[in-house]
Amino acid sequence: MNTSALVAMLLCGAPSSDAAAVSTAPVVLQTARRRGVGELREAFVSAVDDAPRRAALENLSRTAPESLRDVSSLFDLYTRFSQGGTREAVMASLDRLDGRSISLEPAFVEYIKLNESEARIFGIHGALRLRAPRALPLIRKLAEKRFEYRSPGESPVLSDKNAWWAQYAALDALAQWQGPAVLPLLRKKAAEAPMVARIMAEHLWKDSLPDIIGWAGGRGAAKERAHEALTAEVPNSALRATRARMLTVLRDPKADRELRHQFAIKVGLCSTPEELDLLLADEAAAKDQEVKLSLRAALFASRSPRTVPWLKGLAAKDPDPKMRMGALLQLRLLLAAAELRPLLEEAAAKDPDADNRQSVESLLKDPDPTAP
Repeated sequence: MNTSALVAMLLCGAPSSDAAAVSTAPVVLQTARRRGVGELREAFVSAVDDAPRRAALENLSRTAPESLRDVSSLFDLYTRFSQGGTREAVMASLDRLDGRSISLEPAFVEYIKLNESEARIFGIHGALRLRAPRALPLIRKLAEKRFEYRSPGESPVLSDKNAWWAQYAALDALAQWQGPAVLPLLRKKAAEAPMVARIMAEHLWKDSLPDIIGWAGGRGAAKERAHEALTAEVPNSALRATRARMLTVLRDPKADRELRHQFAIKVGLCSTPEELDLLLADEAAAKDQEVKLSLRAALFASRSPRTVPWLKGLAAKDPDPKMRMGALLQLRLLLAAAELRPLLEEAAAKDPDADNRQSVESLLKDPDPTAP
């Protein structure tokens, strides 16, 4: 079934929610009526200037589809306009769906059935929000296919890249939908395509942690999977649930260095102020240099005002010039310009490293930490 036939089938007999709103709303309220997805699509398509197009997309991202016609409008935008944040706005609109909109299930099921990878990705996203039961077997079937390439970048053909991403989207949806039950499939697919390990980290961090630690201690493809998982964005709640385990690993000088470094960053990001005080004490007492470096990485990653006195001490007295410079750069993010400037001036005048002095001089000319 081609897309045109699909749209015609879905729209057959489906009344427009916008038309209903117009026919029943009092005339005096029409100007204040919230615009639906269909109207916002028309506003975007017909706009000549960037400002009204951006406004239409911004409103669209806050508006959930209410009818099959709305879903068709979103799909039209998704396939016709791939640049300028259009697809992000479409997906944000779909994100506002939940199980109460299950009447829209037929649309997303039919999109998943199409051969076009873009249609499948769109359909998977909507079906996941609805937890549409008819879509789950289709998503599972797509997810179980063997990856033709280890990464989308290995194929020079755009259609193959899109097919790779459609399968990745199916696995991502299953991880969110079915939780730890899908881990065996994710492990199998991560062996075919290491990037799948990111899905495990993003959605199943706690359950995947033994796999990630094991991969980090391996070689070749295992290391690649570990890197993908460790550099994924993990929810703070999941980090909190595994903080004690990560602390144990980062304090082990025999553990893989990259694993310890990545765990240190995550520990710093999820630590409470009181836990940061304990990390500061541990760092001061640490005898093993590798452990001390891991604890320092955690403290740097926290970007907490509680670390300011410690950072000032590093900037002034640490024997490593890179550590002194790193502490100053961190302080640049944490202190007001008036408090930071005397520290920079002292370093520019007294730091024993010539490169450091030159770098600090540049900072004094441009103290804005957001500057490139």
